Amino acid sequence: MTSKKTAILGIVAIIGVGLFLAVAMNVMKGAEVSRPPEHLTFAVATVVDSAPVLIAQQQGFFEHEGVKVDIKRYQSGKDAASAMLRGEADLATVADLPLIMAIMEGTDIRLIATISRSGRENSIVARKDRGITSPSHLRGKAVGVISGTTSEFLLDEILVMHGIPRSAITVVGLKPDESMDALLSGRVDAVSSWHPQTDTLLKKLGNDGVRFYCDETYQMHWNIVTRKDFVAGHKDAIRKVVEALDHANVYLRDNTVAAQEIVAKSLPFDPVLLREVWPEYIFETSLEQSFLMTLENQARWAIRRNRATAREVPNIVNFIYRDALQDVAPAAVTVIR
Repeated sequence: MTSKKTAILGIVAIIGVGLFLAVAMNVMKGAEVSRPPEHLTFAVATVVDSAPVLIAQQQGFFEHEGVKVDIKRYQSGKDAASAMLRGEADLATVADLPLIMAIMEGTDIRLIATISRSGRENSIVARKDRGITSPSHLRGKAVGVISGTTSEFLLDEILVMHGIPRSAITVVGLKPDESMDALLSGRVDAVSSWHPQTDTLLKKLGNDGVRFYCDETYQMHWNIVTRKDFVAGHKDAIRKVVEALDHANVYLRDNTVAAQEIVAKSLPFDPVLLREVWPEYIFETSLEQSFLMTLENQARWAIRRNRATAREVPNIVNFIYRDALQDVAPAAVTVIR
């Protein structure tokens, strides 16, 4: 009888422990579900390329994935990325050139994903009344650029395409908010910039304005970046952000009119003009091997122009955090390890 009682007590004890563990796990699971969303700060350049971030915020995609995002606005991706690297934000939007420049300066920047790209985001606007009606007429002229951005890289691409040595023009360094006044006042004969500044310039110049593109050789990629140390402690939050941005890109493609209205109000951007330039953008979340080739080309450009302290093209793969997009959309990742 004693052995029987002992066995029964043992079984009861096992059942009790099992029930206790089950209840404890449910409590922990409930606590996990009720945990407040992680709070992130996103440095965002106020350009059309940032549309996926603006849509994800306005449509609640970030919160749906379990992250709370505060957006800080900047005039350029270079400014946004610099703020992020200073610790003023956790994530940032940035174009390809400032990204490779940051890599070559030895920062701990990490590429998470490309969220949009465009071959016509950047262009040169010139004054016809200064004798410029084709790119070849840039010889002997003063051209304003926003140094260290895609503005400067685009200018060199156009010069190479038309056989114009850089020494044949006068390059004038400008801040993003100076480009319009510099051209309209006649301080420079042409300006290399991006939407919506270029569009506003064309409108103000009227018949005296002309624009040059370089989409045959250069497609600008717009990216999400962070710091290496931030990745280490926030991998789940980064994955949630990428998931939200991927949802936003689907929304952008499936709800064009509604998306344009949201973006026009968020930037702000003239709705009529936005509809005109909208087809110039491809809204897709990706990490493409071909993009690495663009970055390598820009690294060689930076070395030739003495724009970076590094004298060799870096191994860009070492600056990519691919796990988040690999988990969200594996087919969108073609970067070779």
